[in-house]
Amino acid sequence: MFQKGDLCKHFKGETLVEKNIYEVLETGVIYTGECEGMQGSLVVYRNVFQEGKVFTREERDLLAELSPDKQEKFHQRTRVEKLTPEEIATIQTEAFKQAKLAYMQQKMEEKREAEAQTER
Repeated sequence: MFQKGDLCKHFKGETLVEKNIYEVLETGVIYTGECEGMQGSLVVYRNVFQEGKVFTREERDLLAELSPDKQEKFHQRTRVEKLTPEEIATIQTEAFKQAKLAYMQQKMEEKREAEAQTER
């Protein structure tokens, strides 16, 4: 179960720098619309390193267990996991923040290059 203020990591990415890091903004949110299949409580979370990236998802989806091959590849048991105290200390260092920024800039450049190739 997640709690407001938890810092978490998404499974994709082989290192902490490559993973999306989220802060839980709210838990226990109830969807009142008419979307079929929406059953559980929602978690609202934001990407710590990207402005304006706020998401919501059913908590059960965030806690879904990964297949054994994905667990081995990404070193996580579930789709989203809370950061350990050591990981929290790591993401707060200046070295990590610089490495994360460089990684994100590299990914944006790769995306622009791919889009430019598509336009040609």
